[in-house]
Amino acid sequence: MPKRMLVAYSMTSTHVQTTCDYLTSFEKYSDYQVEYLHVTHDAIIDFSFDAYDAVFQNYCARLCFEGYVSPHYRDRLRAFGGVKILAVQDEYDRTDTLKAAILDLGFDIVLTGVPQASLEYVYPRKDFADVDFVTVLNGYVADEFAASQPKLKPLAERPIFIGYRGRDIGGRYGRLGFDKFEIGRRMQEICAARGIATDIAMDEASRIYGSAWLDFVGDCRAMLGSESGSNVFDFDGAIAKAYQARTLANIGRPPSYAEFLPVVAQRESEIDMGQISPRVFECAVMRTPMVLFKGRYSDALRADEHYIPLEKDFSNVDAVIARLADLDGLEAMTHRAYQHLVGSGLFGYRAFVREISGRIELRAARSRAADRRPAAGRTAAWRRTGATASGAGPLVETPTRTPQSVNDFRLKQRLLHGSAFARSARRIDAMLMKSLDDSRRALRGLARLRDWTARALFLRQARPDLARQDEAAPASVKQFERACDRTSEERSDYFTRRQSLEAALTGASPEASRSTQAEIFTLDESWIVRLNSLHKAAMGLYHAAFAELEAQVRSLARGGEPRAPARRLIAAPVALLAATSVAAIRFNAAKIDFIKQIAIRSPATRALAFRLLALLRH
Repeated sequence: MPKRMLVAYSMTSTHVQTTCDYLTSFEKYSDYQVEYLHVTHDAIIDFSFDAYDAVFQNYCARLCFEGYVSPHYRDRLRAFGGVKILAVQDEYDRTDTLKAAILDLGFDIVLTGVPQASLEYVYPRKDFADVDFVTVLNGYVADEFAASQPKLKPLAERPIFIGYRGRDIGGRYGRLGFDKFEIGRRMQEICAARGIATDIAMDEASRIYGSAWLDFVGDCRAMLGSESGSNVFDFDGAIAKAYQARTLANIGRPPSYAEFLPVVAQRESEIDMGQISPRVFECAVMRTPMVLFKGRYSDALRADEHYIPLEKDFSNVDAVIARLADLDGLEAMTHRAYQHLVGSGLFGYRAFVREISGRIELRAARSRAADRRPAAGRTAAWRRTGATASGAGPLVETPTRTPQSVNDFRLKQRLLHGSAFARSARRIDAMLMKSLDDSRRALRGLARLRDWTARALFLRQARPDLARQDEAAPASVKQFERACDRTSEERSDYFTRRQSLEAALTGASPEASRSTQAEIFTLDESWIVRLNSLHKAAMGLYHAAFAELEAQVRSLARGGEPRAPARRLIAAPVALLAATSVAAIRFNAAKIDFIKQIAIRSPATRALAFRLLALLRH
């Protein structure tokens, strides 16, 4: 029977090519039969993992954020008896939370960016005696891409003299984080002053993904870069809290690197991460020369042999720009970088998978020797437990043969929000219909009382104008009742139409599902607005009728009606007003309470709550 591996990941990250390459590496280069499972954003995992020999959790399913990885998945993983592998990146964020999860979930192998010499600083052996920590890179060369040899532009024909995409992440991550922004800012400033054309940007809107990124790399005569990672390990979240506090004190402006340096300087000096970025491999494949800040780069690169070193104070920037005019020298450098990083195979996913597969086999042998694996585990490809899936809809996840895309995730979220909105619409429909029935009864009662007082005034004071009002006044109430009758008739049409649209979702393509879901959402919205407008009309009619009734009763009292009968006459409409007002208040309170429950359920449903509030404002 072939060995089986389940790869846990988040669909929200699959738009990044390097993440996709990492996810699919074991399927391409190992002997395992691999399946994929989305495990974040409240995913419901309703099957046992016993069918698998190993579970590999990708770094995009980040355990340092409480609640990000589904508790259902965590329960299944905790009970799993096979080999558990965790790949982590950016492990300097909330490191203690990550460490607690490693121990709680029982990972056997952790693929880390921490150098072996520094493991004791981050993962003390006394706490992780039974965990194997393997230092790996953040990404590798995708072998099939390197083999395809994309058509390359000669350096002389590349339109961008220097290219770069970075981001400003403030001072929280220390010097390595600051370098990602500073190398672009300073070089852009220097080149602009000299009239040198560049394509350098550090804002989120300018980021490039997918094949367009490789096209961009291939259009550059040189690409800027710096080391990845951070030396500032925020073990308990205190640094993040200090950063947020200073941001608030600055009225929303995050502190700069220089401003925040006193907070992180000591912590930053305690370790040297200095990791190589997957961008380096992309530049090597595209034969694009690299201008990099001097650094360690996971000990994979050598300055002047594989890249042009730039001092962090830019003291040698003139020499760097001059070297970019030497096309022969650049061609030779890109050839050396390609041969070392790509041609050698040392930094490819095939080599990475071979090493990790060997580690997994060693752990599996130890687990079998310890009799940790359930004896009857592999009886089916996967087996439902039947505990949690009922009614869960889009949240229920099952294994797939390939990773699902971020568009699949967005569709699931639309279906999820549509389902939540549908439940909300049905509940609000019931509340509004009951309120309308109560309003109709209240208006009829008011009309009867008003008729009585009008006749009394007519008989006592001979006021024909009141008699004429008596004949005309019920018209608005009758009009409202006719609108309610029409609404009751159309309600069945609304539910019939909705059911037919829900039926159309079954088996529909993603594009058709998106269109149908949008139509359902619009249908629900319009129905809620229709009922709510009737409810507001009922309240308006009610208050107008009561005001007129109250004036008539006061007129009767002034006309000499004995005090006790007048008091009884006024008591009836006042009691009716009180009862109806209390019903309206309770309805509105229930309405708001219901929406609050939606809002606090999860961040994903807050937008739904705000939308419902907008529809039901009164």
